[in-house]
Amino acid sequence: MVNLAATTAGQMVLTLGDSNGYFFFVLVAMVYCLALLPTAISATTTPRPLTQVSLDLRGLWKNSPIAVFAVLMVGISNASFGTLAAVFAARIQMDLNDIALFASIPILAGAAMQIPVGIASEKFDRRKVLIAITVFALLADAMFLFTGATQPLVVLALSALFGATVFSMYPVIVAHANDHAAPGTFIQVSGGLLLVFGIGSIVGPTVAGFAMTSFGAASLFAITGLAHILLLLFALLRLKIAPAVTAENKVLFQAKPLARGSTPETAALAADQAELDAEQPSEKPTSTPIEEKDPKE
Repeated sequence: MVNLAATTAGQMVLTLGDSNGYFFFVLVAMVYCLALLPTAISATTTPRPLTQVSLDLRGLWKNSPIAVFAVLMVGISNASFGTLAAVFAARIQMDLNDIALFASIPILAGAAMQIPVGIASEKFDRRKVLIAITVFALLADAMFLFTGATQPLVVLALSALFGATVFSMYPVIVAHANDHAAPGTFIQVSGGLLLVFGIGSIVGPTVAGFAMTSFGAASLFAITGLAHILLLLFALLRLKIAPAVTAENKVLFQAKPLARGSTPETAALAADQAELDAEQPSEKPTSTPIEEKDPKE
């Protein structure tokens, strides 16, 4: 919630002054410096070192092909929108206040959508939940791409639909991958998915930037739409050839922060504490053997 509030506040602070000067750049630099203070003045003890794991992308693909492919497509889509949303809004002549809202509303919608998506993913096949989300994401892509909407209220409503879908995909994908993961490999799976997401985050904005320059601002949603179409087709294929995970073998759904703001350490810190404890033998004996008495005694 702190992350969400800060992200939204960061977008909305643009409405407080002239964005053409250096004021906001200096303000951000000051905030980064302030972020060092809690660590610098903390008197708490250093936590024990995080568990070291090695990435195994081939093993990750064998564990869950749909998770690897889907997180790559989500990286392309989410990073394209996260990087170029403000450019799109400026190209369609939205004013600064509306641009700030256009960047903030999808994040809020994505956070709110975690609740119904989490409930659904616990009750149904996560792949079907991901397919349903992707269909609505494609609807938002198509409306941006083909309606030519420029009215601020319409554009903001579409951005809410887009954010509610694309920013709720990542936790479903991670949960599905962990459903298939062996005990003790959750950190490795999360780190591998984060790496694949990062690759998509490099490809997406690069391609979308060229498309917007060559074919217009709405081309941003042609790129996100293509990623969602490929995700949908691959998910439908996997649905036909692989059985669903049984309810008793599912891991608990957990809302995840936006992956583009995460690092491998984020995944390690968010790992189940029971898993971390299990990797280190306990110093205390679990039980004390009872000595057998001599029958003669």
